[in-house]
Amino acid sequence: MIKDQCVRDEKVQKKEEKRKSENKITVDNKHYYLHKIIWLDIVGNSTLESAEEFLKMKPAEIITYAFIFKKDKNNLYTFSSYSLDGSFGDRNVIPLGVVKDYFQLS
Repeated sequence: MIKDQCVRDEKVQKKEEKRKSENKITVDNKHYYLHKIIWLDIVGNSTLESAEEFLKMKPAEIITYAFIFKKDKNNLYTFSSYSLDGSFGDRNVIPLGVVKDYFQLS
C-alpha cells in the first residue's frame, strides 16, 4: 500500500515538473514565461437597436494564455508560438488600459 502511494506520488511529481517546464521557454538565450491575461475587448454590433438595447452592451472579458515578450508603460507584447531560429508568431499588443489582470503560470 505504501509502495503504491510512493509510485503515485512520483508520477504526480513528474507530471508537475513537466507542466512547469512547459510554462517556460528559451528563445535566443532569453527566458519567456507563460501567463494568463484577462482583458477587455471592444464589442460591436451594426444592427439598429433601441437605446435600451444599446445600453445592455458591455465589453467582452477575454482570457488569453501567452508568453510575455515585453511590457512597457503602455502595452503588453505577447506571443503564443515561436521557431527555434528566434522568430515569434501569434503575436498581440494589448494596451495596458484594457488589461484587468495577468499572472505567470507556475
